Amino acid sequence: MGRKKYRKPDYRRKVERLLRQYPLLKVAVEQLEKEYPSCIPMYELERVQGGDLSNSTQSYATRRAEKKILLERIEKALEVLNLDERFLIEEKYFDLNCPPDDIICHRLGWSQRTYYRIKQQAIEKLAFVLDLK
Repeated sequence: MGRKKYRKPDYRRKVERLLRQYPLLKVAVEQLEKEYPSCIPMYELERVQGGDLSNSTQSYATRRAEKKILLERIEKALEVLNLDERFLIEEKYFDLNCPPDDIICHRLGWSQRTYYRIKQQAIEKLAFVLDLK
């Protein structure tokens, strides 16, 4: 009989996905703030699928607001982490090079056991604060 393959809990995958998106989301929000379309009233409406009418400025503002709210939620959640947890999260998820765990362990001077324990604690805290668990 084969061993059952370990599957990460859903909340953990969701937290990790949000953490990987965070640096890109931060840049996207900054870009959206710079590129905000004209606030002059436009009376042209666009027809969208389903027969609804939509204002492009309104949909732009909605997307921008949703991204900004998500960014703020992640930043608030990161505030509950202690220094070790925060440093680990920054090294693991905010580095766009995606370094493997053993390299991060070496950089931080931690054993793998310590690394995984701190990582698990951080993800548990973030899942709770982000209401994913």
